Amino acid sequence: MSSSSAAQVLPTAVAQLAAELEQATSAEELLRVVRALGSLGHVEGIPLLIRAFGFNRPAVGEAALEEVLRFGEAAVQPLLANIDGFDYGARAYSVRALARIGHGDAYPFLAEAIVADFAPSVRRAATRGLGRVAARRPLSDQEQALQLLRQCLGDADWGVRYAAVGSLTDLARLGEASLRPAAAAALQMALQDADPLIPLRARLSQQELAAER
Repeated sequence: MSSSSAAQVLPTAVAQLAAELEQATSAEELLRVVRALGSLGHVEGIPLLIRAFGFNRPAVGEAALEEVLRFGEAAVQPLLANIDGFDYGARAYSVRALARIGHGDAYPFLAEAIVADFAPSVRRAATRGLGRVAARRPLSDQEQALQLLRQCLGDADWGVRYAAVGSLTDLARLGEASLRPAAAAALQMALQDADPLIPLRARLSQQELAAER
């Protein structure tokens, strides 16, 4: 098959799967279509996978997340362009995808989500991904991310505080070396948290960072 023929076939295949996604009535059917979209490997299928985040079926959402992640950085712009402003569950999947891909373009959205989103699941996912994403941004953004993560250590939601510890670890590991002392100091602050899981995670982070020196 010529490259021009393949270019014609792939969008047709995506359109067929889009129709099947509309017609699916069971989790099994939805999962089949989601897996097929991922296997097809065509970027035009990414918005359909993102749409599947909002079907309120956890197995389908997790499968769609896996398939989106297969596209890597090619999925970043479609994710940012198709964020669901109404369904926080779907939005949380998009944030998780952006956090795991770790592309710097996601930084403004993640930082805003931490500050302004009402949904704990979204804020936790954004917090967890911020350090990794910020590490691919200029130093000024990394410094802002560090300050935001320090604030997250005092958040009322323990999940946000826990996520901040992991994110500070990523920033210390992957970001500018000049920020490492400040990140280490923030991890030291986390040792004072009243929830025992957070100091435990902070000590583990300290050990991991010390082993990498």
